[in-house]
Amino acid sequence: MSSGIMQRTNITDSAIPDSVTPHPAVNWVWLAPFLLALAWFWANILAVKWLLSSFVEIPTLYKIVIGFLIVALVVRSIGNSDRPPGFSPNFVLRRDPLVLMLGAGICSIALQYIIDIKQVTVLLFILGTYGLCGLLVEQNFWQKNLPVAGLLACILPFNSQFNSGLGLPARVLTAQVVEQLLSMLHVAAISSYDIILLENGIAHVDVPCSGIKTLLVGTLFLLSATWLEGRKLSLRWLAVGAANLLMLVSANAARVAVLVLVSEVFNQPKIAEIIHVPLGIVGLVCACFVTWLMLQRVPKFQPEKTSGISAKLNSEILENHPLAKPGIIAAVTVLAVMAQLSHVETSKMAIAPLRLPEYIKSESIPLNASEQKFFGNYPDTQTQKIRFVAGNLRGSMLTVASTSWQTYHAPELCFVASGIPVNRIEKKQLTPAVTGRWLSLKENQLSATYWLQSAQHTTDNFLSRIGSDLTHKNHNWVLVSILFNSSLPAENPEVKEFAGNVYASVKQSLQGEMNENQTGI
Repeated sequence: MSSGIMQRTNITDSAIPDSVTPHPAVNWVWLAPFLLALAWFWANILAVKWLLSSFVEIPTLYKIVIGFLIVALVVRSIGNSDRPPGFSPNFVLRRDPLVLMLGAGICSIALQYIIDIKQVTVLLFILGTYGLCGLLVEQNFWQKNLPVAGLLACILPFNSQFNSGLGLPARVLTAQVVEQLLSMLHVAAISSYDIILLENGIAHVDVPCSGIKTLLVGTLFLLSATWLEGRKLSLRWLAVGAANLLMLVSANAARVAVLVLVSEVFNQPKIAEIIHVPLGIVGLVCACFVTWLMLQRVPKFQPEKTSGISAKLNSEILENHPLAKPGIIAAVTVLAVMAQLSHVETSKMAIAPLRLPEYIKSESIPLNASEQKFFGNYPDTQTQKIRFVAGNLRGSMLTVASTSWQTYHAPELCFVASGIPVNRIEKKQLTPAVTGRWLSLKENQLSATYWLQSAQHTTDNFLSRIGSDLTHKNHNWVLVSILFNSSLPAENPEVKEFAGNVYASVKQSLQGEMNENQTGI
């Protein structure tokens, strides 16, 4: 009887078709992570395109480091575990990976609305993608190797293009911080853009002085030490990271201040050139050493037990909720839609041609080769360059209209690059409405002035222009740069009259364009 029962049971089991019950479950198991990944990559499609297009420009050393990290990750994960890390298509809604993924997505969209810096967007995309992976792999493996995701997020997007993103405001901020430091030492200095001008010389805060590479290397050191020593990412670790950032920024500002003092105050440019790199290395090494000492107080990572009710509750949230996974997929899909809406091209304002008073005789002149190359990278930028004669005044004027702060460059840099040395920069009230920078050039043989102007405001500070993007998205600004063919005082009545007329013409063009846009609407 027992054998008959067994035989009947076996026949019954073998007669069940494979497609009766398992298929819907299997299909959903594979369909859910596919839909989630599809929604996530759709939400970050521009970051993916930028990353792929820029990867070919990453230096060979960066590619070697990335390859080393991937190999080291595989070797370390296999060597430190009894079995390879498991992968399951049936993703688990764990708290930390989910917070990282959704948080990175929300921050990315918010930053794109406020101020769009591609490298930061790519960094958030990489971190969010690792958060997505945390829903599919074993929890301890994901937590232990989270610093590796940070390393890749720092290395992949921050190649040579990085200096056109955060490098610009970093240099401006560094120049202004150094100006304040010199003022505390009773050294007269004025910073403009990434220029620091003292009474007896000019110092250019160039790309190496921005501190971006120092910040990158210091951050990579912190993440590498955290991963190799198995330190736990916690609030205490975040405090160490904040202290590391502060030390790196302070060390770079002190380095630039010392270089400016040695080069310009003590008139020893050769010594400044010699100590330029060693000072940077010393500051970086000291900051990293102190960071490593503080890191020793961060507890090491302890793998969580994979058995037990409490461990199970800590590893998965909304476990028994039937709409949990569809809800997460829907949430990421909403983020994707919002991301696409943020990239919809809107009608951008463009300055109308300047209509100068009749007493100003002008003719258009072409941009030089360097200007054409620079502005060619920004097709939405509108430039106008003229040669003018206004009474006893003669010279040239360049206006640059754009909605992006990344379009602008310091006129001082153009003068220096053209072989016209800058001897002095002063802040002058050219008209009641215009506060500009007044430049003495070529051993006081020439004079120049410039300011930044919108329909409502004017400023001589590039950092203020950058800050305006935080509150005025797609807001049009015009850089007005005027070079006179002779040495003139800013108080000259003809200069004031000319500056006032240019200001009025730019304002009329901006407001006229705004009125045309409103009428069209």
